[in-house]
Amino acid sequence: MKLLLALISILVLAPLTASAGELSSDLRGHVVDASGQPVIGAVMVVEHVDTGRVTRHTTNRSGRWSAMGKRSDGTYRIACYAPGAAIPTVTFEGRVALGQVHVRNCMIGTLTTSSPTWLSSWKWRQATGDRYVKEAA
Repeated sequence: MKLLLALISILVLAPLTASAGELSSDLRGHVVDASGQPVIGAVMVVEHVDTGRVTRHTTNRSGRWSAMGKRSDGTYRIACYAPGAAIPTVTFEGRVALGQVHVRNCMIGTLTTSSPTWLSSWKWRQATGDRYVKEAA
């Protein structure tokens, strides 16, 4: 009986101890156009700079994307591509923190006077000279 209880305890606790040492973070975001509408089919390319591992993530009908369980021990480069584009609209580069959800959004297009005012105030909006953002050539 004691052996059975010990075995059950191990089976119940094993998944909890395995995830306790997990060294990952999640990345997610939203891609919109200059009118604030979601961009369906935009591609976010996520590269772990230190290992060269690259994954691709496509936005859904809401313009949202996610990359779950990414390593937290290095620098990431995230490139935002408009649907069908060969050159990224913008590329972000920076480190991620352990166990955090990092939001990296992208606006495809150029703000105009007809763009919604809330779009120009978004804190993630890429700005010229932002040290984490490399503008498309």
